[in-house]
Amino acid sequence: MSYICIGLLDAMETWKGLIRDQQRSHMVNIITIAGTKYMVDVGFGGNGATAPLTLEESETGCERIVPSEMRLIRSNIQQNTDPDQRLWLYQARESSDREWQTQYCFTETEFLPKDYEMMNFWTSQNRTSIFTQAILMAKMVMDEGRFVGDVTMFNGEAKKKVGNEVVESRSCKKERERVDVLREWFGVKLTGEEERGIRGLVTELK
Repeated sequence: MSYICIGLLDAMETWKGLIRDQQRSHMVNIITIAGTKYMVDVGFGGNGATAPLTLEESETGCERIVPSEMRLIRSNIQQNTDPDQRLWLYQARESSDREWQTQYCFTETEFLPKDYEMMNFWTSQNRTSIFTQAILMAKMVMDEGRFVGDVTMFNGEAKKKVGNEVVESRSCKKERERVDVLREWFGVKLTGEEERGIRGLVTELK
């Protein structure tokens, strides 16, 4: 059995100089196998979970991309007016000696297709949504069945990392350069029409 719920992104006012989403705008999957519930999330990006996590609290966490770790805990968030509210918080940290950082929280309430229609419209159209302010890309890198690094892009800045070390970076100043990186690093091949679609938007590189 499986269903989908919506996560609330961590309530930071800004991220990389942009207004960060504080609404329910991220989708996670809840899957039950042999009576055990798991959170499965394949679309969060660079700090996202790299394996299913059981809906159980974990103090120590587990391997994400070595040496980084991930975990789930039950807690409230600062916006809750009722201090007894409890949500699932997905957290990640760069290594075992670093502080845990909450990435998002969620409940186990199931959301339906009509809910997504409303949420997707806001996410793709509202000017305070990060997805209308920036270009974001992320791809995990595997070696012998383990995640060892990732490839990310934020606007015109692209990085390849192994563990926590940046091994290669590209800084794109023009759209042509970014289109090349999308093709070479992410395997995304845009058509001419798709390349022209960014013209006039705040995310265009000029």
